Amino acid sequence: MNIKYIVKIKNKYFNKIIRYSIYCLKIKKKKDYYYLTLDEENFNKINKYKDLFEIEYINDLGFVHIHKTLKYNYIFIIFFLLSIFYLIFLSNIIFDIEIKTNDKELEGYVLKELDKRNISKLHFMVSFDKKEKIKKDILDNNKDIIEWLEITRHGSKYIVNVEKRIKKELDNDNNPQNIIASKNAIIMSIEAKKGSIVKKLNDYVKKGEVIVSGNIIHNEEIVDKVKADGIIYGETWYNVHVSYPFAYYEKIYTNNKVKRINFNFFNKKFFIGKHFKNEEIKNISLFQNKIVPISINYQEVKEVVITDDIYTIEEGYGKALELAKHELLNKLNKDSKILDQKKLKIIVNNSTIDIDIFFKVYENITDIEKIE
Repeated sequence: MNIKYIVKIKNKYFNKIIRYSIYCLKIKKKKDYYYLTLDEENFNKINKYKDLFEIEYINDLGFVHIHKTLKYNYIFIIFFLLSIFYLIFLSNIIFDIEIKTNDKELEGYVLKELDKRNISKLHFMVSFDKKEKIKKDILDNNKDIIEWLEITRHGSKYIVNVEKRIKKELDNDNNPQNIIASKNAIIMSIEAKKGSIVKKLNDYVKKGEVIVSGNIIHNEEIVDKVKADGIIYGETWYNVHVSYPFAYYEKIYTNNKVKRINFNFFNKKFFIGKHFKNEEIKNISLFQNKIVPISINYQEVKEVVITDDIYTIEEGYGKALELAKHELLNKLNKDSKILDQKKLKIIVNNSTIDIDIFFKVYENITDIEKIE
């Protein structure tokens, strides 16, 4: 057995080593001392004369050193190894599957297809090759339903992006119709594909007035009726009232959510998963030891955006104006835009600022009216 020992003796005793037939594996001198590396046989020899040499035991090497280290630290080492094993085990478990699609029916269908192939919560992660094989299998067996599918692993979570195959259907509805104004407006754009245009740009129209007619007129007589088709944009008007506080606190949850593993080891924290600047955490304890400060938690994390401000009158007005624009645009179609704005009234109270604002808006005013 390869056992080595290190002892320290004073310089004045070094010459006696040879006299007593003590052989060293390694000799190192530091100031007034010699550091000797000995095998077990020579260590036992010098140990008999320890009073004579005034030797000082420093350390042992090889198996004895390993044995002592394990003996005095075995509890710590066992818990450390178990924690590492447990962490690796948990990192290969599926804790969440996110299906990215707006179609709830398709989402449920894809989850069932994955479950059939053992990709579901609390199952083991699959290898890359197997994951690609599962993806191909789902696509090949659902060509009439799924256009595209991608499975990506993020920590202990699978994100599945899926697109539904859209079946094009012919529009067989040829019932005649007019295009009318959906609200009072000044016409700013007319894009007519079918029908007779009866209004001009910059004409003022009231809600329900015909802009593109489905009646085809010749010599003041209706000779045909068609399904008028087109898009009309106009200038419309809105009055918006908002009240905004000078002291403002808001906590908003974003759509960003993650699930991760938190490993606490002697006041040090390690994570498997994404972090957010501001986050709200729900902890689920998976492992905790009262003797050794080690714990492992499963965490459900939500991203939070926090606003905590106190505004001046000018800043309050700016925030109130932003809020008014935001509330207005939320009521309109995505292609709408604000052309102009004008302050009608501002009232400053102790804790809030109240404003009334007039907006000019460019928006889609297309509506239809069936022709009987």
